[in-house]
Amino acid sequence: MKKPQHNAVLQEIGRLWRSEQRAEARAAIAGAVANDPTNATLLGLAGLLACQDGDPEGGVPLLRRALAADPSDHASRTNLLTALVTLDRIDDAAVEGVLADQANPRVARLLGYVAQRRDRQSDAIRLYGVVVDADPADAESWNNLGNAYAATGDLANAMVAFDRAVRLRRHDPAPRVNAAKALAEAARHTERLKWMRRAVADIPEAREVQVEAGLAEAAERQFDAAETAFRKAIALDPRHAEAYLELGLLLENLNRIDDLETLVAQASTAGIAPDEIALIAAWLARRRGAWELAAERASRVDDAILPLRRHHLLADVADRLGNVATAFAEFEAMNAAARAGAPAETGPSYRDEVAAQAEMLARDGIKAVGPVARDRSRAAPTFIIGFPRSGTTLLDTLLMNDPRFHVLEELPILPLAEEEARRLGGDLTADADYLRAFYFDQLDRIAPAPAGTHVIDKNPLHLGRLPLLHRLFPDAKVVLVERHPCDVVLSCFMANFQLNHAMRHFTSLSDAAALYDTVFSHFEISSTMLPITLHRIRYERMVEDLEGEMRPLMTFLDFSWTPAVLDNQGIAAVRGHIRTASYSQVTEPIYRRAAGRWERYRAYLAGVLPILAPWCERMHYPID
Repeated sequence: MKKPQHNAVLQEIGRLWRSEQRAEARAAIAGAVANDPTNATLLGLAGLLACQDGDPEGGVPLLRRALAADPSDHASRTNLLTALVTLDRIDDAAVEGVLADQANPRVARLLGYVAQRRDRQSDAIRLYGVVVDADPADAESWNNLGNAYAATGDLANAMVAFDRAVRLRRHDPAPRVNAAKALAEAARHTERLKWMRRAVADIPEAREVQVEAGLAEAAERQFDAAETAFRKAIALDPRHAEAYLELGLLLENLNRIDDLETLVAQASTAGIAPDEIALIAAWLARRRGAWELAAERASRVDDAILPLRRHHLLADVADRLGNVATAFAEFEAMNAAARAGAPAETGPSYRDEVAAQAEMLARDGIKAVGPVARDRSRAAPTFIIGFPRSGTTLLDTLLMNDPRFHVLEELPILPLAEEEARRLGGDLTADADYLRAFYFDQLDRIAPAPAGTHVIDKNPLHLGRLPLLHRLFPDAKVVLVERHPCDVVLSCFMANFQLNHAMRHFTSLSDAAALYDTVFSHFEISSTMLPITLHRIRYERMVEDLEGEMRPLMTFLDFSWTPAVLDNQGIAAVRGHIRTASYSQVTEPIYRRAAGRWERYRAYLAGVLPILAPWCERMHYPID
């Protein structure tokens, strides 16, 4: 309670403060506190004035003294919470929050932020609920509520909250960008793109919206639109380092290395600090073959910047420089970052599914089927299969040089037919005519073949689809690309895959080796039971004697020889985006350095060699 003799002092302090004589006001309240050091009102006012004068550090002890004098002083506790949050003393704020009036919307707003910072998302949801119930027009709290829901995986409620925030504050980029990130985390890329295209239409001048829109466009393979968005962000703010970084990574992924070099120079001219674009500068050096320079630039990349790409770069450079221990550690860090950034899956893994199919085939065999009448106007495709990183991308790149071939690079056409078969009950002895027509309908929709061309459907994962493949196309030719099992598994572990149901297995050597064993077991059972027309190609022979490997293939395909299929760089330079993790290698001259690389990493492969050794023996690959 105020003492009567303080009334005049308080009035004078108020007059000084209102007239912007802040130093004088704080001196006056300090004098009053010195005369009455346990007065909660004076202490609370002194703390408040310190905070409002930009000195929360000085305000905190005064507010603590006020609360010591009067623990029921909710105003001082709220002011203390505000000061602690301002100072980023989150744990201290959480302690004070236990005694605060959490039904007070202002307090709940502060504590909601504290809960989010401490990753107590359920508490944040409850507290922000108090805020928006009291003030449904609080756009910022709706945005924060959306972030809290997204962090718990509740995307439906997150999107409701983000939508409310957007409706309340249409020109605020934050809820737009946060919603897009939540959709990306859930791998809802189509919705993400629609959301960001609306955001660009509403607030085209927001650089962060343009960057997020570019990421959304790229995720849906709209690369021209992605580039346009990133360049628009740079035009809006020529010093926006993130826009240069994302555009640079896009250009590198598209194998547009000259354009990447121009961009790095542009960023430097615009005044972007070298450390801020060190990642793309390092990728440029790596793609130019300047390995020592790449290592120096990569060492300058901040740990918080795109950790997956950073670790991949550091690992790749260390591997090329022969620093095996460093390279392996960085590959492990890359895969840890990939797992951390991918939505968790429920249900059977891809390996579980393939193993179940293999067990069924081994137990029951494949039911005999009658003759399948095929549409003579649509020849069966040729299928290229092989475990990922076996050389299938190199082979499809070579075949793209021949205009007689229409090569599908891992397009989801057979997988869509597989899904349709499941919808129909999964009985491969039925509906073959319908599923074959379905395959061609999807082909015509996704990647229509020019008249007179022969379709080549390349997808490593078709290795586990031979029963379906044979049922739809019993006369199809199948090309299996083989590579040393140890090199394959190591290369999968080293590849920066976009994680999906199958590629998750490649984030550890043990999972990759187990999947290799399961998939090839399935292949052996299927290829033994089915009269498949099969031709085997070896990666190691391709890099040693390409023509010697390609001529027999062309004969197998019943096509006359053309030397065009020996030029991997010619087509790679003009084909645009390459869908696989091999995008950078296929633009180089065919090299031998990857053959036998596993020997340098033998110590790290020791735990999986017992799994892979039987396959090495069956394929006649050395392992001792």
